[in-house]
Amino acid sequence: MSTPAARARYLRGGLVGACSALLTGAAHGAAGGSLPGSGALTLLLVGCATVGALTATLTTGHRAARAAVLVAALGAGQFIGHFALTLTAGGHGHGLTALMVAAHAAAAVALGLLIGLGEYLYLVARSVLCWLRLVLRPAGRTPDRSPLRAARHVAAQSVLWCSGLGMRAPPHRGYAGA
Repeated sequence: MSTPAARARYLRGGLVGACSALLTGAAHGAAGGSLPGSGALTLLLVGCATVGALTATLTTGHRAARAAVLVAALGAGQFIGHFALTLTAGGHGHGLTALMVAAHAAAAVALGLLIGLGEYLYLVARSVLCWLRLVLRPAGRTPDRSPLRAARHVAAQSVLWCSGLGMRAPPHRGYAGA
């Protein structure tokens, strides 16, 4: 049985993988990059999904450490995605510029904080819903405690009255009936 914290980790990993892939693709398109082929797109999605899955397995105790892990994971996902898109594109027209690195870093920080906030709010909402379910439970009527009636005629026959070799065997040849 999974706990709300485990489900929140899965949500965090999925969001990190999806946001890394979408942000990398959008940044590539905004920078004037060509549409990626199927190989580049597959490499991008597998790389970002791997980063998301690894992020879902990480557990950190403090919120600041969790935010740092999210920012680092989003940065790694964007780097892997950017590498996949530039590796498969024949000639990449531009190198790493300061503006591009700053834009990727700002996006990673903003998304990392938003994903961390979303995870925290999911856990708070789940806790509140559990408490509300306990507190606001409708008062049902008490069940009727009438005694059960005993059966007067029991029609069970003993298996041992049959002359077979067991419950699944055919009767003996000499069995003449009842």
